[in-house]
Amino acid sequence: MNEKLLLLIQDELKTAKKSNKEFKTELTFVKETSELFLKTFEIIGNLNVQAFSYSEDACFRISYRIFRICRCTLKLSLEGYYDVSLALLRIAYENHLLMNYLSKNEKEAKLWFFGKIFKASFLRKNVSYSSDSLYREMSEFIHSSFKSTLAFTEREMDGLKAILGEYNEERNRSTLRLLLMTLSTTAILLSLIYGKELTKNEEWNSLFKETIPKIWKSLP
Repeated sequence: MNEKLLLLIQDELKTAKKSNKEFKTELTFVKETSELFLKTFEIIGNLNVQAFSYSEDACFRISYRIFRICRCTLKLSLEGYYDVSLALLRIAYENHLLMNYLSKNEKEAKLWFFGKIFKASFLRKNVSYSSDSLYREMSEFIHSSFKSTLAFTEREMDGLKAILGEYNEERNRSTLRLLLMTLSTTAILLSLIYGKELTKNEEWNSLFKETIPKIWKSLP
């Protein structure tokens, strides 16, 4: 294996090890929320999908995509790729807004199944709690703006150093905070959409009541 590539992999492993050590509380929340999602998917997946409305069907599919994005975000953040994590979280945020919108608009959900695209600008205007400032913050890491490159480059004497797999406490904290917000708000939305089915399950009730309030209390 190329020596430089080997050093990079070692740096990523060191960063992941330090991240796991320094952010035990946040990572415990991620683990607990992930368990809640898996239980939610199990319950909803065992229902009669044919009886779902277009809204219910769409939201189940979108929530699963959000969860997949969040799992990738977690891995990248722990290894030091905070800029890529924030880019992924913007995608998850757009999906969350779409999920919220379609949950309340059955006709629009039907059109979504037949290929209608809902732009992010439309969703931000039509979902009451959307945040333009948060969206702009994450958008910096989608586009190749100068600010986005500051996350992984720095001047060094007369040269320029590319930062790969290095630990940054502040950026990791920010990324994990947004990750937990995404997971918890999506879980809450799922509880509202499928509450009748989910609340019948004692294990799900216990996971939800023990996890979500604790996360919201911890977030600044």
